[in-house]
This record gives sequence, structure tokens and C-alpha cells, in this order.
Amino acid sequence: MSTKDVHELVTRANQYAQNVDLYALVGLEGDPSLHTDPKLIHRAWRKSSLKHHPDKTGDAFDKEKWELFEFARDILLEPAARAAYDNARAAQRLRAAERDKVQGEQRRFVDQLEADELAARRRREEKLEKDRQLELEKARLREEGVRRRAEEDERFRRENLERAELARKQEDDEFDERERELQSLLEESRARKAARKETKKAKKEGREPVVESAPPPPPPATEGTTTRPVAAAPDKGMTRPPPRWEDLKARMFAVQKRRDALKQAGML
Repeated sequence: MSTKDVHELVTRANQYAQNVDLYALVGLEGDPSLHTDPKLIHRAWRKSSLKHHPDKTGDAFDKEKWELFEFARDILLEPAARAAYDNARAAQRLRAAERDKVQGEQRRFVDQLEADELAARRRREEKLEKDRQLELEKARLREEGVRRRAEEDERFRRENLERAELARKQEDDEFDERERELQSLLEESRARKAARKETKKAKKEGREPVVESAPPPPPPATEGTTTRPVAAAPDKGMTRPPPRWEDLKARMFAVQKRRDALKQAGML
């Protein structure tokens, strides 16, 4: 075989090494290093190529397929071409192994990234859920605080109203009692004035003065009120001066002023 033919076979061998298994094509299975006998290679080729021979296929003859079988035979029988083919196939297997290794590492890297991302997403979701539960608890506590404050305000308002009502009632009772006391003093003053007038008139007329009975005491205070003792009508021998009407009015005005102040403060 010429050098040119060997060069062409080497070129073809490198081409077929990329995607064609020539050993399997001619029927040689297993480790290619075990198939070095030219007679064994030729016998296997004849057996495999019979079904593609022009005399066998007739009109269905595939010229390209037949040429592939012939090149496979020639490459495997030519040591230089076969060595080029074996080397190219070995390099291809090595590249495939490296590629698988890289792809495996990439797959592991991608899997790790996906696992990390999934874990991070779960952590984010857990944090969001915890934050949501915390906000719900805060809202519940706020509502409970508002409710408690409202209850306290209502209780305080009721207590204040009760105290104010009690104070108002006591103040009314005290005012009524004081008013009765002042009225009694006023009537007492009028009675003494009338008695003095009657005494003067009786002396002038030379007769005994007519003594009028003392005014009746004020009615008793109702239950629950505090009463102050009312001064009894003095005897004729007492030297207590009669109360002045201006003083009585001033005392009544003072009581009324105090009541107005209590009302303005919300205590009545």
C-alpha cells in the first residue's frame, strides 16, 4: 500500500474515531487489543459485510454503507491507520471521562447550590412565619391592653361617679341642715326682736309683756346624714347677741359657692 493510501486511511481513521466503532461494525467485540490477527479481522469483516454486499442487497444497495465497511477493514488491517484510530478513540474516551467528571462536579455543585438555596428559602419562610406569629401576639397584647385600660377607665369612672354622688348627697344634706339651722337662727333673732319690742311697748303701757313661745326645732335629719346640734332658743337671761342678717346671708353664700366649685370640678 502506498504512502498516499496510508495517509488517507489515517485521516479516515481520525474521522471515524469521533463517532463510529469500527470494531463493533465488523463484528469484533471486546477489548480491541485482543483483535490483532489480520486473518481474524478479515474473517469477521466478511461475515458482517455479506448483508451489505451489492450482490446481496440488489436495488437496496447502500453505497456509503458499503464504503464504510471497506474503510473499516482497511483501517483495522493497516497498523498505522489502526494505531491512529485506537489513539483517537482512547483520547475521545479520556475526554468523555473528563467531561463526565467535570459534569459530575458541576452537577454536585449545582445540587449543592440548589440545596443551599432550598435551606435558605426554608429559613426565610420560617423567619417570616415567626415574625407573623410575633406580630399576631403583639396585636393580641395590644388589644388586651386596650381592653384592660377600658375596663380600668370604666371602673374608675364608676367609682368617681359613686364618690361624687355620695359627696353630692352629703353636701346636699349638710346644706339643707345648715339652711335649717340658719332659718332657725333667723326666726330666733326675729323672736327676740319682737320680744324686745313687746317689752318696750308693755312698759310704756304699764302692763306685763306677752311672751311668745320659742320657734319649733328643725325637723330631724334623714338617715345617713350628719346633723349638727342647733342652738336652742336662749333664755331671757342670756346675753348672746342676735345674729345679723348680713352674716347669715354671707354664710349661705359661702355654702352655695362651695357647692358650685364642687360641681365645676365634676364632684357633683
